[in-house]
Amino acid sequence: MDSTLASLGRRAAWSKLLETYHPRPTDDQQGPPSLGCLIEAAGRNATLGAMYPWVSMQQLSVSTENRWEEWGHAPLPAMFARPDGYAVVGHDRRGEIVRLTTPDPAKVAAFAAGLLRTDDAVRPEGPRAWSSEAERVLREAGWHPGRAVDTTGWKQQLEQDGFRSHAAAEDFLGKFGELVVEHGGAGITRAREPFDLDPLLALGEADRFDEWGEEIGHRLFPVGELAGGLLGLDEDGELYVVDNWPARFGRMPDAMENLVLGVMPVRMPQSE
Repeated sequence: MDSTLASLGRRAAWSKLLETYHPRPTDDQQGPPSLGCLIEAAGRNATLGAMYPWVSMQQLSVSTENRWEEWGHAPLPAMFARPDGYAVVGHDRRGEIVRLTTPDPAKVAAFAAGLLRTDDAVRPEGPRAWSSEAERVLREAGWHPGRAVDTTGWKQQLEQDGFRSHAAAEDFLGKFGELVVEHGGAGITRAREPFDLDPLLALGEADRFDEWGEEIGHRLFPVGELAGGLLGLDEDGELYVVDNWPARFGRMPDAMENLVLGVMPVRMPQSE
């Protein structure tokens, strides 16, 4: 896609969002936070307005590509309209989590734009540099660089149960299989919840994974459980919670940090 077409596509996406979430007359800075006001402020920002926008619940995000699926693939900020104010969460240049809460949506847009590195939007391939908090949690659960777990037994049992494995799931389980994280408390955009990366917790659920796989157009393989919902990974390395609807944590390795630190998974559009 050439740059002219991409620009037109992005402007159309902003216009569609504003039409859907158009600020009401009462949605001024003295009123309660409004997703419409946030979208309006972000669309006017020169940096954010040149990117592709999408929303999920009360969250506004931007992408370097003209599709919402790019969320979770790059260190891009997320903006929120919350009951207590507008907020933005992102990564600074060291990869650490940073955030801002303010009653002014324009300040959120400016802060988010300041976090963007459009010339470095996609992290280079190589060892994952976890944030200090995510690495602490993973190490306490038993993870370490170079960790390797034999996945043969899991693969055999699950394939006999009707699941179909793939390379991304085997790589994930080789690094993180058997880890149990028992923490709770406040997270970035949701409460942190305990999770158990035992894929056998999904035995008997192959039909449900197949149904949601058909819904989203990907092959899901179980990798564990999150607070009652099952975790699945597709062949592209996207991590999902599979419950009454599928929602994405993003693509590995960023998805693991989102899971650990309490980032709200994004519902697939087909299920909204």
